[in-house]
Amino acid sequence: MSRILLVGGGGFAKEVHEIADLNGHDVVGYVADAPGVAALPHLGPVEAIADLKAQFDHFVIAFGAVDRKSLARRAELIGRIDQLGLSSVALVSPHATISRGAEVAPGAIVAHGVVVSVDATIGAHAILNSSAVVGHDAIIGARAIVAPCAFVGGAAVIGGDSLLGPNSVVLEGRSVGSNVIVSLGSLVLRDVAEGMTVLPTRSQARH
Repeated sequence: MSRILLVGGGGFAKEVHEIADLNGHDVVGYVADAPGVAALPHLGPVEAIADLKAQFDHFVIAFGAVDRKSLARRAELIGRIDQLGLSSVALVSPHATISRGAEVAPGAIVAHGVVVSVDATIGAHAILNSSAVVGHDAIIGARAIVAPCAFVGGAAVIGGDSLLGPNSVVLEGRSVGSNVIVSLGSLVLRDVAEGMTVLPTRSQARH
C-alpha cells in the first residue's frame, strides 16, 4: 500500500480518490489553494507540498483542464512539483481494460470504463477519463487529457498538453500536435498542427 497525496480537491479528485482506494492505496489528503469538495483532509495550499513529503509516498495531479489557459496552468504546476524530485504513480481503474503491451507512465490516470488497446502508450500525468478508447499503438503525450467517451484510433499520436473533448474522434494514424484543443464532438480527419483548435464542422454539428 502506498500513501497518496492528491493535488486538487474538486470533483475530479473524488473520482481519483475512488480509483486509488480500489487499488489499495491510502490517500492521506489533498493540497489546493482552497478547500474543495473531496471527502479528504485539506492539508494546505499547493506550495505546502514540499513540507508534507514525509506524509506521502507519491503525489497524483487530481484536476484536469477545460481550455488552453487551464492546460498551461496544469503543465506549469506539474513542472514545479517535478523539480522537487517527488515521486508520482499511475492510477488505473480496475474497471478499465489495459491490453497487452500497453504502457501507462507515472502520474497518469485511467478512469472507469476506459479501453487502452494493444501496445498503446500513455504519457506521464495524462488523463483518460471515463469510457475513453485508445486504439492499438496510439501514443497519448504527457499531460494530455482525453475526455469521457473520446476515441483515439490506432497508431494516432496526441501531443503533450492537448485536450480531446467529450465524444471527439481522432481517426487512425492521425497526428495531433501539442497544445491542441479538439472540441466536444469534433472529428479529426487529418493531422493537426501544434496550438490549433478543432471545431465540429457544420455537418458534424447537425448530427
